[in-house]
Order: sequence, then C-alpha cells, then structure tokens
Amino acid sequence: MAEPPMLQVEDLNVLYGDYQVLWDVSMSVGQKEIVAVLGPNGSGKSTVLKAIMGLAPVRSGKILFEGQDLTRVPTHEMVAMGISMVLERRRLFGQMTVRENLLLGAYHRSVNKDTRSRLEWVESLFPILAERRDQIAGKMSGGEQQMVAIARSLMSRPRLLLMDEPYLGLAPRVVKQIAGIIRRVNEEGIAVVFNEQNVKLSFGLSDRGYLLEGGRMVLSGTGEEMINSDVISRVYLGV
Repeated sequence: MAEPPMLQVEDLNVLYGDYQVLWDVSMSVGQKEIVAVLGPNGSGKSTVLKAIMGLAPVRSGKILFEGQDLTRVPTHEMVAMGISMVLERRRLFGQMTVRENLLLGAYHRSVNKDTRSRLEWVESLFPILAERRDQIAGKMSGGEQQMVAIARSLMSRPRLLLMDEPYLGLAPRVVKQIAGIIRRVNEEGIAVVFNEQNVKLSFGLSDRGYLLEGGRMVLSGTGEEMINSDVISRVYLGV
C-alpha cells in the first residue's frame, strides 16, 4: 500500500485583496522527497509556499500536513508541527552574529529545550558557520548568508523545509554549493520543497516537480520527465 503524502495541497485559491493569484492549485510532497516548483516570474510559485506557511491569505482549498488541515493554523505554531521555511532574500538580522541568528531558529517553546544539541547538529552540517559563529551576519557574502538562513530554519529540526528562491542573486559556483546543501539536508530525512527559475538544476535535483503558469498548475512529473517536457520548453523557455 502506498504511503500517504506528507503534504497535500488541494484546489488552493489565493487572493490578495480583489486580485486572484492562484487558481485551484494542487500538489503533494511525499516523505523525504525533494520537490521543485517552477514557473515564470509572476506565476505564483512563491505564493504557493507562503500559503502553505500561512503567510498568504487562502480563499479556498485545503492544505494538509500529515492529515492535519493547516489553513487555520497560525504560522508560529507550524514550527511545533515540524515545518520550517527559508524566506526569500534570507531575511537575517544583519547586525547580529551568526550564532545569534541561529539561536533565533529555536525560539519556539516546543524546540528550545534542547537548543545546544540542535546547534551542534546544525553546525555539523555547516562547519563554516561554527568557525564564524561570532561574525556579524550582515558582513558575510550572499552565499554564506544563505547558509545561515538555511541553518536557522533547521534549528527547529523540521520534517518539512520550504525554501523560497534559495538561489536568488547567487553566483553560479555558490548556486551549486547550495544545491549540495539541499541534498545533505534531504539525506537527514527532511522533505524539501523549493521554488526556482533554473530548470535543469532544479529538476535535476528534485524527485518530482511542478510547473505553474499564470497561477495555475499546468504540469507535474518526475524530475527527469520535467526536464524533457515539451511543455517546459514552451511555457518556461519560450521554445
């Protein structure tokens, strides 16, 4: 019997005021999967992640995490459920140190009792952050700041990690480094959902992928199927 999905999004509609951004979007994420959501600028891919995390207003539809409806769960309570998110453009506290930024990832009462062990685990995944724990975060490079943002989200030891445009503004060499980090995080048993614009890198990394166009889900498949799809070439690459 097939294992039920960890995350199930069903017929999701999102409006900002009177402007509708998503129409009947459905997708699923299995246990320990890497799933990529791609689409042109303005397609709604960031809104999908924000809606899951309670950061965008859901007009209708369901968002189920391990069978529990998230649509009325406050964002901060999702941390206790095992969900975390790396925000677009990192959103670090630039005047605080690396260590202080990481500790903020364990602020919630459900996870702050074993902060030391969580910190040791995160620093084992990111040795450079252990070396630079006293450095001011705002003075680090873009790639290093992205590592801090990912590590901060992992301080709650989530089972599902959402990543909003993790490669945004990074040099190609750093993009490959962040992709490797996503693999390492997934190897720790954490399901990862991220959105991006790099077709080959994203679908090459993911187990499955989805394509959004104009706020509607138009295609889904394995990473390999998505890379080789004529629809991807038409919608996304303009071929």
